[in-house]
Amino acid sequence: GAASYAAALRALRAGEVVGVFPEATISRSFTVKEIKSGALRLAQSADVPLVPVALWGGQRLFTKGLPRDLTRGRAVTIAVGEPMRPPRRGDGDALTAELRARMQALLDDAQAQHPDQPEPGTDAPWQPRHLGGTAPTSEEAAVLDREEVAARRAARKQG
Repeated sequence: GAASYAAALRALRAGEVVGVFPEATISRSFTVKEIKSGALRLAQSADVPLVPVALWGGQRLFTKGLPRDLTRGRAVTIAVGEPMRPPRRGDGDALTAELRARMQALLDDAQAQHPDQPEPGTDAPWQPRHLGGTAPTSEEAAVLDREEVAARRAARKQG
């Protein structure tokens, strides 16, 4: 947490590029989850641009709740958006919402353009429900995430 943030801030101030996954975990619904404010706070503190990025296709290889499939030749799309230059004292909630919206737009486009589409009528747990797949909805995924966190806490208490 705090040590990682401090290291990232030092790297940004030294002119390095730092990658942050602001969702903090893989989305089981394959839509953009609520995001954390750390990426935005880093950009504001270091006075650097924030570049929204979306990845699509990697969930076919490795993701939560599905078996690994390291089949060669799977397409992976990396969509890079226009940089945001958040003001140092900008409204954090509004800027975080803007980042999330930009990430979702990039993801929507990547999903629509991706060459690996499921056959109609087939089980596609790696495709979001709104695109005809069988992945959990955002609401169902949130429940699964809470259950996973609770199970980890319980395991820590026992061990």
